Amino acid sequence: MQITVHGTPTQLSGKELSVGKEAPAARITKLDKTQNVIGMIAPTIQLIIVIPSLKTEVCSLGAKKFNDLVKQFKKLTTIMVTTDDLDFVKGYQESESIDSAEIVIDTERQFGKKYGVLISEGKLKDRLARAVFVIDREGVIAYKELVSEIVDEVNYDACVEAIQKILSEKKRGHEHENWMSV
Repeated sequence: MQITVHGTPTQLSGKELSVGKEAPAARITKLDKTQNVIGMIAPTIQLIIVIPSLKTEVCSLGAKKFNDLVKQFKKLTTIMVTTDDLDFVKGYQESESIDSAEIVIDTERQFGKKYGVLISEGKLKDRLARAVFVIDREGVIAYKELVSEIVDEVNYDACVEAIQKILSEKKRGHEHENWMSV
């Protein structure tokens, strides 16, 4: 798998994931320095926004835009994943009032490898490619966008549309839970 960085083809390492497949569990670091796991099955739909660096204009703009867009969704867990340093991310979250999403750090690059978004060469080596994953309550990837050129923004409209579609679907549940409705 590869993307381009300012037009230069750049390899990504890790497993390529596709829509309809199970989302892997990945360990990340929260801003209080505790470890947590994201991905997999969860009580709410997860929107995972992968950000190369909040220090750049495109990434910062995207984080702020997503922060505003997700306010309309009450049953959504929004997580922004970056490889920026902890102190910078804490300051960024406070100064930019990111309050609708949790920003976490892929300190061990486990998320990047498991989701196939770790840049493996060039000047951005060990950073994450720009991507978005929407994971349904059953832990299945329902939407994915890997931005082909790192300086481009994601398709916000398509992402919001995917979230709305999943939120409007009735929870499947297990067959034995539906026996009274027959």
